[in-house]
Amino acid sequence: MTLSLDSVIDHEALGLGHDDLIEMYRLMVLARKLDERMWALNRQGRVPFVVSVSGHEATQVGAAYAVDATKDWSLPYYRDVAFALAAGMSAHDVFAGVFAKDIDPSSGGRQMPNHWSEPDLNIFTQSSVIGVQYPQACGIAYELQRSGSDAVVVVDGGEGSTSEGDWHEAMNFAGIHKLPVVFLIQNNLYAISVPAASEIAGEVANRAQGYGMPGVVVDGNNVLAVYGAMSAAVERARSGEGPSLIEAKTYRYYAHTSDDDDKLYRSREEVEIWRRKDPIPNFRQYLVEQRILTEAREREIDDEVTAEIAAAVKATESAADPMDPLSHVYAAPIEPGEAVTTIEPEPQGETANMITAINRTIHALMAEDDDIVVFGEDVADPKGGVFKATQGLTEAYGADRSFNTPLAEALVIGVGIGMAAAGARPLAEIQFADFIHPGFDQIVSELARTHYRSNGRWALPMTIRTPYGGGIHGAMYHSQSIESFYAHVPGLKIVVPSTPADMAGLLRSAVEDPDPVMVLEPKKLYRLATGPVPAGDHRVPIGKAALRRDGPDLTIIAYGTMAHFAVEAADALAEEDIDVSVLDLRSLRPLDWPSIEAAVQRTSKVLIVHEDNGFVGYGAEIAAQIAEKAFEWLDAPVRRYTAPEIPAFPFAASLERQVMPNTEGIVERARDLARW
Repeated sequence: MTLSLDSVIDHEALGLGHDDLIEMYRLMVLARKLDERMWALNRQGRVPFVVSVSGHEATQVGAAYAVDATKDWSLPYYRDVAFALAAGMSAHDVFAGVFAKDIDPSSGGRQMPNHWSEPDLNIFTQSSVIGVQYPQACGIAYELQRSGSDAVVVVDGGEGSTSEGDWHEAMNFAGIHKLPVVFLIQNNLYAISVPAASEIAGEVANRAQGYGMPGVVVDGNNVLAVYGAMSAAVERARSGEGPSLIEAKTYRYYAHTSDDDDKLYRSREEVEIWRRKDPIPNFRQYLVEQRILTEAREREIDDEVTAEIAAAVKATESAADPMDPLSHVYAAPIEPGEAVTTIEPEPQGETANMITAINRTIHALMAEDDDIVVFGEDVADPKGGVFKATQGLTEAYGADRSFNTPLAEALVIGVGIGMAAAGARPLAEIQFADFIHPGFDQIVSELARTHYRSNGRWALPMTIRTPYGGGIHGAMYHSQSIESFYAHVPGLKIVVPSTPADMAGLLRSAVEDPDPVMVLEPKKLYRLATGPVPAGDHRVPIGKAALRRDGPDLTIIAYGTMAHFAVEAADALAEEDIDVSVLDLRSLRPLDWPSIEAAVQRTSKVLIVHEDNGFVGYGAEIAAQIAEKAFEWLDAPVRRYTAPEIPAFPFAASLERQVMPNTEGIVERARDLARW
């Protein structure tokens, strides 16, 4: 049922005292005057870009005032100047972002203005990508709920964001788990220039029922009505009754941003009609009628706000510009170490396959650390994953630490981001790498960039496990190699094990790392590759290759299944008196360049093998670096052996055999290269 609270105007019934009302009024005036000053600075050419808040002040102040900033979390969006101020940020903080200064607490000048972030106030970093904040809010809420906190999460957005899949996925997840989260949609009738009638079928709030939560429509120009609606929703969430959706009907008085011309899509008459509903004079009138605001106090507030803004502008405009664009890409950067030049010793331990190594490692990690939470599609018992990698986790550690998610990859990643922000160590499974791409935005725009865009103030220790590659008759949508898409992205670490021992060691290192790590697990090797797995807290360092064989004639560089095949090929070539080195990369980002360089210097011939397409494939980067940094050591062109240029591996075994690189193909190409 959709409720209406438009008529709520009695502050005493809402538990608000006179001081509260004066502060709410001051915050609204501060936001308005700050907005006007931002526009003036933009017109003067002193700042390049601004996002307007004028018209939204009542919605934002009313909502933020109902939140306990000492424990509750908020994810405001880029129009939320008044919300940020009411949540505890200052005019100085706002202008530091507007001028893109080094002292900008949100990003140190790395993001556009109004992309709020303040860990000390539980304000999670926001990007420009529409809708991504909603699954992240659910992740924060899930972790708060799991930890026994009574804190609540408030997440904001415009009505246009409710068209995004992330919003619907988040609403669904919040309803399923009865999460302590409040969705605030500020409906100002336009998604930039697209009118709401062309964006939304029906009322936004009406959608709440389908996700098992109440929906509230409220007059967004009535600060008391918004406060009443938000207070009720927060109390509901805090008492364990679950999420709520609030749709606040409001209007923005200026263009979408300083780069927009609103005269192209709305009339001046329409703007003037809404101007007559301006929330600030309407609230002023209420305060005067209630004998709460006097003319003298109004002048004092006006003077105080004017002085506060002037001081903030002066202090921030003259502050130092940021000068270091290269820092904070990673929370724990991995610097290149000594080159690997000797064969890695055979590990000692019980023989196991890769699936067993994964399962035992996760069990051990979860037993050691209550903050580790495993989730994804079909991961929970009794299924325990489609490959049985997560079998027994739910039974051993509880349904709150090993649970199934809806079929929604963007949600899985977004929830993990939020959980990591709130203190968990999420271990997410994407059932097949082929299906990870709906989560691309959350991985690339959010997960990988959070530490950088927050100027190092937020770290996300999240691990993504996903099986990839061909060789199991998985056809076009169960055989893809995705590494090049994601290895391109700074901020991620990517590892690819080829042995059970490395699977266990790299997985442990990934989960313990303070940065996001993607573990690409070769499906072909899940049960094909067996070997000893050390007991205990076995680790394989991220960023360190392994020399599997050593020989002077040439080097084969590979990873995953191809590293396994390369060793087989090297054994076969040895019978022909061709002595081959095999360098198993293990890590794609960071790349162990010193070990590659040392291999080139030792053998002067290189064959790169991977099962992805060759064009713009990962091997192309290795070849380029060799050409740039080690060309003088080469006695022959760098060669690559990859899959042919087809969209993905076909289903029929007869076809798959022809397109997937194999041991025989490696032998043939290595033999030809050795003749140079």
